[in-house]
Amino acid sequence: MRYYPCELHCHTVHSDGGFTVNALQTSAKENGLSLIALTDHNTQSGFSELDDTIIPVLRGIEWTTYFGHMLVLGADGFVDWRDAVPDNIDEKIAEVKNQNGLVGVAHPFQLGSPMCTGGRWEFNVGDWSKVDYVEIWHMAFSHDNVENRLATEFWTSLLDKGYRLAATNGKDWHRPVEGHFGCTYLLMDEPTPDAAKDAIKNGRTVVSSGAKFFFTADVLGKEYVIGDTVPNGDAVFKVYTDIYSRREFCNEDIVYKEIRIVTNGGKCAAKASLTDSAVNVKLNSGCWYRAELWGAYGGNEVMLAVTSPIYAK
Repeated sequence: MRYYPCELHCHTVHSDGGFTVNALQTSAKENGLSLIALTDHNTQSGFSELDDTIIPVLRGIEWTTYFGHMLVLGADGFVDWRDAVPDNIDEKIAEVKNQNGLVGVAHPFQLGSPMCTGGRWEFNVGDWSKVDYVEIWHMAFSHDNVENRLATEFWTSLLDKGYRLAATNGKDWHRPVEGHFGCTYLLMDEPTPDAAKDAIKNGRTVVSSGAKFFFTADVLGKEYVIGDTVPNGDAVFKVYTDIYSRREFCNEDIVYKEIRIVTNGGKCAAKASLTDSAVNVKLNSGCWYRAELWGAYGGNEVMLAVTSPIYAK
């Protein structure tokens, strides 16, 4: 298995994008991506134009309502979004699950009215265990994106409550543009829609500004990967960092500095330099642990990549 760079939030002329379906797929391939998700607003009409010989595509839809945008990926059938309101969202999510779809929260802290009516998440989710992921980074990567900081804090708070949600990056790709953008790395045997669904569902995701960054955890002589549940006790995090991965698709000056192992409450459990390949951490029962890659962008300290967690029993 390996980590493949993917873009999980894309639009075409079938909603408000500037791409034809073919142009989106071609541009994704030219940008070194291994798989994309087609998530036009409230429509699946673009599916008939997909050419999977260009690049694999996970078929999806972005439910676009006045109360938030919800990404539905890989559902076997159509679930009507038009009657989704804050107090029935659990029932609507259950309908998606009955169709084997994944549920993700898109840009939960996007500006609301009057700039982007409905972009901010205002649904009253009662059972977050039925939600698969949160889009913690949105749009082009930048050091001063308050929306992303708030979304990451929101995701952290859900992890603290015991919910196991993966993290994703969503360029919200509408048209050809130049500039720095990251990706979501998915751990898969090969980049197929079914494998992508499994990776997201099982929390095998890494959000990155570009660098390939992930870890395995050695506990009691057994190796675990991101998303796994592991015994508590002493662990060795084996961290892999490739700062040159996707460098050709980024045009911003980024300086990579250190690795942090972070646990409940966003507390730093350990730090290491980029040259360290192993970090020793004592895992506490019931806690989660993720790796973060930190550095400087535009002269500002910023997180440049973050993994979904492992979970201690």
